[in-house]
Amino acid sequence: MREEKSLSDELRRLAENTEGMSASTALGVWARHLNRLLENPEGLFTERYAPLVQAEAAQGGKRPFLSVITRTQGRRPALLREMLLSLAAQTDTDFELLLIAHRAGEEERAEIERCLGEMPPSFRRRTRLLTLDRGNRTAPLNLGFAHARGEYAAVLDDDDLVFDDWVERFHDAAPHASGRILHAYVVTQKWELLPGKNGPLPRSAAGPGAECCGEFRFARQLSVNLCPLLGLAFPTVYFQTWGMLFDESLTTTEDWDYLMRLAPLAGVSDIRRPTGLYRLWQNADNSQTLHPQQEWEANYARIQRKFRLMPMLFPPNCDKVERVDRYLPVITPRRVLFKARCRRLVPRPIWRAARSFYRALGGKRWLG
Repeated sequence: MREEKSLSDELRRLAENTEGMSASTALGVWARHLNRLLENPEGLFTERYAPLVQAEAAQGGKRPFLSVITRTQGRRPALLREMLLSLAAQTDTDFELLLIAHRAGEEERAEIERCLGEMPPSFRRRTRLLTLDRGNRTAPLNLGFAHARGEYAAVLDDDDLVFDDWVERFHDAAPHASGRILHAYVVTQKWELLPGKNGPLPRSAAGPGAECCGEFRFARQLSVNLCPLLGLAFPTVYFQTWGMLFDESLTTTEDWDYLMRLAPLAGVSDIRRPTGLYRLWQNADNSQTLHPQQEWEANYARIQRKFRLMPMLFPPNCDKVERVDRYLPVITPRRVLFKARCRRLVPRPIWRAARSFYRALGGKRWLG
């Protein structure tokens, strides 16, 4: 049986076969981009996060499979409790929780510790509480990935929920993924907060939606993000060895940016089962309400510029193009569109009679 060559062997073979090829070719540009990633990690990683990665590696001991990173400000204790309960109910307990109190005051931090203290001792032993008083919503992700001891890292925000097999599905898929990003389906649902005696109470406001229950489609993801963070598990090696950071200059859509910078390198492996609930808040503060529309548009434009400048490898068996129905008015003559619309609206016998009558009068044959 033919032995499969390692990645290093394949790259050496590629170097031999491309001797003399210009560095300005598409392949040359990609090779230069890849070498920059490997040889020159971002300065922010080297200065701030590499020492944390090294300190965690020096701890030794058994590594968990999954590091779960949760950023919270302690302002929504009822939601945080629900999230912790959903995590405590996991059928696979081979995970750790990095609970990051981000820009939390003394009262909020005390509330976070109170929520954590209500959990079983076995759960608390797998949890580390970290504090971060700088940066925007992206900074806690980099801090969590730097401290992660797991083979994979997943982000679970304090207002979302996961099903009891969330960790189990990731764990079962990992041996077959060969280092790829794991992507599980996520159910979406509108929720609202109602006044309660001891504080706001969450309640579902609509039935569940399935818009995020589909296979990862690379071409579509370049224009719209349909992969919520709680449905993704990233191999930690890309952050801790390559220094691939979340972009801390982004105040929104930082997850989409990171996924699409890493996906061309790592690839994505689908888990075709819903494993979590992404809550869409109707009357509560969230990233949609805390950041103005102009800020979202500016971040979107910046990420699109990144995509245009960055060479990308399309993984095999993925859609390279999207359907062009929405572009038909631009690329199709108006008379052809008019004819198609008429044929859909007019019954076939009437259409045939109208066409024959029009021809008998000597009309042009554009009606078909």
